[in-house]
Amino acid sequence: MLLSLGLPGLGELYAGAPRSAVLTLLLLYAMLALTIALVFVPLPPALIVLPLVVVILAWVMIIVRAARAASRAPQPYTLRPYNRWYWYTIAILFSLFVWQPILVSSIKSRWVEAFRIPSTSMEPTVLAGDFLFVSKRPVGQLRRDDLVVYESSTAPGAMVLKRIIGVAGDTLAMRNGVLQRNGVAVAEPFTQLIDSTSAVRESLSDGRKWQIDHLVGGDPRAYHPDMRNWGPILVPPDSVFILGDNRDNSSDSRFWGALAVARMRGRPLVVYFSRSRGGAGPAIRWSRIGHRF
Repeated sequence: MLLSLGLPGLGELYAGAPRSAVLTLLLLYAMLALTIALVFVPLPPALIVLPLVVVILAWVMIIVRAARAASRAPQPYTLRPYNRWYWYTIAILFSLFVWQPILVSSIKSRWVEAFRIPSTSMEPTVLAGDFLFVSKRPVGQLRRDDLVVYESSTAPGAMVLKRIIGVAGDTLAMRNGVLQRNGVAVAEPFTQLIDSTSAVRESLSDGRKWQIDHLVGGDPRAYHPDMRNWGPILVPPDSVFILGDNRDNSSDSRFWGALAVARMRGRPLVVYFSRSRGGAGPAIRWSRIGHRF
């Protein structure tokens, strides 16, 4: 049983049941595929733990099958040529440090990855303390108002979540916190403006150069944008313009420019856990669990 916990099926191989060992390994990967598929299925909140249940059942299956193989082994048991401690040590080490890291890396890069949200930049849509499953499948067609995960340009390797508010060719502006897209005011019920201090409204000087390079009309010398008043700006080709829903507390395209499509890494799927740190200690936000995007 311990051998199978180190490498599924290895205990059955030791007990002289190589076919059963292969079947255990195939069943494990089938259940792993089912777990990944369930993450993409819009399950009811009450069933959001189903992928975790499948994982637990998979490991229970591995232990039970190893125990059954041991109980059915002939008595007395004659060791086979491969029943040597060094072969099993090599197999377990290979699984732990080569095969499993490759498998996990492949799943995280091609299918789904878990993230924790540390900041308030996407509130009220995504809260600090939310734990998300993010689809890593090809992003496909990008649409306005989509939530996307992208690789940060300022912190290599870090992933960031924001909302697309404009695609290539759009002309964007903001007047007193109201977004204007292609000359039309856009209703955004998912956003919030919480800070009216002058420090916030005057903190967009770092993004002024980029905005001037893409400014549509107007005198660049008289252009002094702030976080709630800027543009009109033309979104360049192969790029999108992204903002945080918490408009007064988000580092986004207003500061450093449009985001290249090539830096997109996925889309958020579902909140699988959420907790706040207010009050006496961490509190689970049950109403958030199962929320889909």
